[in-house]
Amino acid sequence: MTTLIGKPVYPSLLYLWDKRTLYIGPMFEPLRLSQAAATLLVSLDEAVFITLSDSTVMSCRSLLVPAGQSIKIDTGSAIIACCYLDVMGCDYARLKSQMQRYEGGVYLHSANENLLSQTCLSWYHSPLSSDELFLQLDQLLSAVVTAFLPCHTDVRIETVIRLIKSQVNAVPSVDALAEAVGLSRSRLVQLFKQQTGVPIRRYRLWHRLYVTALRMGQGESLTDAAIGAGFADSSHCTHTFRDMLGIKPSLLLGQTNKLCIVIPSEVLSQDLS
Repeated sequence: MTTLIGKPVYPSLLYLWDKRTLYIGPMFEPLRLSQAAATLLVSLDEAVFITLSDSTVMSCRSLLVPAGQSIKIDTGSAIIACCYLDVMGCDYARLKSQMQRYEGGVYLHSANENLLSQTCLSWYHSPLSSDELFLQLDQLLSAVVTAFLPCHTDVRIETVIRLIKSQVNAVPSVDALAEAVGLSRSRLVQLFKQQTGVPIRRYRLWHRLYVTALRMGQGESLTDAAIGAGFADSSHCTHTFRDMLGIKPSLLLGQTNKLCIVIPSEVLSQDLS
């Protein structure tokens, strides 16, 4: 355990699942998010500062960012929990119902931010296994939703996402994906953006980052993991990482308090190629 401006800092945690991804720990420079998944960010102690697209600066302890929205977040010395939500948009659609303010394309101030913060802080101090934490995270996200909102998903888009995930290196063309689900190219592009909030190409890159992190969690170097996930080289991976998450991967991987990547037990026996 190290310290950050006089407070204890435990090893950062990165939990990787097929449905969601959760990071708990400090950030050491401002984030410039433009990711391919909706994001719930909760500070576990002090307020963070966000800069909206019109340069308005605001402080908050919780915010919900839709997929594809660009935003700068300065977490300062705060410990944060950053959850990348399900790509089909169900988490996002339900969580936004309990956010108290909408400003500049993002939602701020969860009505349940104390519950979110305290629960995530307990995970940070006492890490759980992948399966245990996924179950508790699912229960937490359900508990903070004040009203049940049905989530309407398009089975054709779900199929396209499965195809992309199953062929990381094969890179099926958009035309091939459209043919597989009986849609024209233009209609698939339109429906995919409507359902997920991002273009197909951006989602592909996002999934490659996920596979890269999984491989690193199995002990591979960044270079080997990036190439295995379909990137041309580690530089391409680093550029994509910075483009979507606003920081260099080395900033997370080289933390003085260390980073623990936790992957599901079933992934350990899978072929990720």
